[in-house]
Amino acid sequence: MNKLLIYTEQTSPRLVYTFNLLLKDLLGLQYELTSAKEQFREHEGPKFSYSTSSLQDELHFASVPFLFETDIKYQPINFIDWEDLVGFFPVFSESAVPFDVFATAFFMVSRYEEYLPHQKDKYDRYRASQSLNLKAGVLEKPIVNYYAKAIQKLLATRFPELVFKTIPFRYNVTFDIDIAYSYRGKGIKRTMGGLARSLLFSQFAEAGERIKTLLHKSSDPYDTYDFILEVCRQHNLSPLFFFLLGNESRFDKNLSHNSSALQQLIKRIGKDYETGIHLSYRSHVASHIGKRELTRLENITGHSVSKNRYHYLRFQLPDTYERLFKLGITDDYSMGYAPHVGFRAGLCTPFKFFNLKRNEESLLTIHPISFMDTTFTHYYNTDTQFALEKIRHLMNNVKTCGGDFTGLWHNNSFTEKNEWKGWREIFELIASEASAIMHNTEQV
Repeated sequence: MNKLLIYTEQTSPRLVYTFNLLLKDLLGLQYELTSAKEQFREHEGPKFSYSTSSLQDELHFASVPFLFETDIKYQPINFIDWEDLVGFFPVFSESAVPFDVFATAFFMVSRYEEYLPHQKDKYDRYRASQSLNLKAGVLEKPIVNYYAKAIQKLLATRFPELVFKTIPFRYNVTFDIDIAYSYRGKGIKRTMGGLARSLLFSQFAEAGERIKTLLHKSSDPYDTYDFILEVCRQHNLSPLFFFLLGNESRFDKNLSHNSSALQQLIKRIGKDYETGIHLSYRSHVASHIGKRELTRLENITGHSVSKNRYHYLRFQLPDTYERLFKLGITDDYSMGYAPHVGFRAGLCTPFKFFNLKRNEESLLTIHPISFMDTTFTHYYNTDTQFALEKIRHLMNNVKTCGGDFTGLWHNNSFTEKNEWKGWREIFELIASEASAIMHNTEQV
């Protein structure tokens, strides 16, 4: 028997979404809801109650009103520790968990706090420093996946006949191609302008490197694709590449979508690996911009594109995701913070976006990212050893619960110049260690 009966005084779209996520998607259980007390009392199979008070001596999770609300408003949040977990909604009646684990999970996964008034950073993004998960000290742990494991333990103790789903560890290696080449394919105007700047500021080594690259006497510094693909082949990884095809701007500096060098690169990579669109800096506020860039990539590849990651991880809920889905994008890989590593939505597994404004689950699948290479060099400003240990820490946290460990890399992170010295080794080590977990370790 693998079906639960759950007593709840009422139901709601938020409650059903949360139960589906934790019980069905993460634990592999089927369930039935009932508000009939006698039916619940007489049921002899696996069951629990989610209500303000228990009915008998059943497994009981005390509820707060949050999941039954339909509006968006300030929520009084208090942190409460339980075992090695932290929750946001303490309960004061007898309960298997001293906080409403389902309400806390929904608050995190729905990104409820991002709908409330908040101060944005200089890129018009939700500030990572405002994250309640960061303040609670759990941003680096996929805490909602850990909630599911805690619920599993409580259910298994009470109902040993239940069979639970196992979620394997999987390393997703993804790349944002913000600038495909440092010197190649940029056209006469940009090339001459770059050369002039180098000479003006006495950057003669850079000027010489540019000239050698254009004369095909040396490879382009950002042309690290052979290295990337060889590492992925060695460790049986399937990389996913997101290409920036926006018009040139202060924040969008890739080659023109008309560049033969860029088009050849996209076709070369797309022949063996999946490609997605890397929608530009301003695309999240204007549908026509996203449509234009998506069409460019589809014209180059010759097939439809269904995956996206926003440049600068820049999006606003829920409007950005509503526009994205209307473009035909079914999967988004933007759920992460640039200034901090960790799990923005508390999850390391793909999940359906819940639109709080509409109070309904959408068809857009969100793929959380675990870390980004530039977080360490541009925000943490730390050494490679710290970066390696932090990435390993995140990887082990995902390994513990099972799920997707998704890294965000850039082709220009492997130039071995300046702040990027040593990053080839990090990339190879993480690929090797993650591959070993996937192929040699028992699934969680």
